[in-house]
Amino acid sequence: MADPLLVHVHVPKCAGTTIENHLKSQLGDGGMWAPPKRSRRFPLGWFSYKYDPELFVPTKQVRAISGHFIGQSIEKMFPGRRIIRSVILREPESLMLSYYNFRMMRYLREGQYSYSFSLFMRSMRLNPAAHFLLERWAELPWIELARLSEEKKAALLDEMLGTFDFVADIASTNALLASLSTEIGIATTATPQNTAEENQKKIGWKLLRRNDLTQGDRQLIKDRTSLDRYLWRRWAQKENVAFNLDDAKSFVIGEFGRTGYQVQRRIARGFGYTNGSAS
Repeated sequence: MADPLLVHVHVPKCAGTTIENHLKSQLGDGGMWAPPKRSRRFPLGWFSYKYDPELFVPTKQVRAISGHFIGQSIEKMFPGRRIIRSVILREPESLMLSYYNFRMMRYLREGQYSYSFSLFMRSMRLNPAAHFLLERWAELPWIELARLSEEKKAALLDEMLGTFDFVADIASTNALLASLSTEIGIATTATPQNTAEENQKKIGWKLLRRNDLTQGDRQLIKDRTSLDRYLWRRWAQKENVAFNLDDAKSFVIGEFGRTGYQVQRRIARGFGYTNGSAS
């Protein structure tokens, strides 16, 4: 039987650090490969694959691959291996809260300022998890993301996720980790890493929770994550649902619409001022 190779797509704020650190602790840096980004000089959206393919150990030594930048073409570097693909998805409201808290704690740690959740949401790309998978794993450049309709994106993502051996909800991280570890014969338990609570103790940031969200905040999340929610329900929750095009928003309009909010975000985190009030 061909040697197994774990390939875990690390969607931001979906417990990927827990998976990666466990694999590194068991396999060492040579056995677990996390390729860095392809370029720091140019936007990744200009390229097809986003990872740096330079590998410093023999391919046969690598038993697991993970990271934010890996794409499907990376598998061609390992001919003859039995590929085991996995990804963790997360309910959109939980995902966006986690992402917001992570960003704010990072800014505070760097001596910058926080800003409102509303500004955060308006400055973010529509359906961030779905477009992350299309951009990184499917290796689509920005122009292709702009060209595709939301219906075609949903179909492409369904086809893509159908090739994965494991698509798990974040609540099932431990079970997924145990299954992946069993595939390559390593320890099956790990300690959660990079949690909001863990980082909060270091920074002193008061975590924004679900109960803190206004009705407007909840509506923003709902309006801007319809495709993400569909993917989570169908693939992580295993529900028999179809993508509702009536809920879809235009990616191109969203990209141009968020530009002004991105500028506000930069001003807010640099100077602690946005929309006439301190954050």
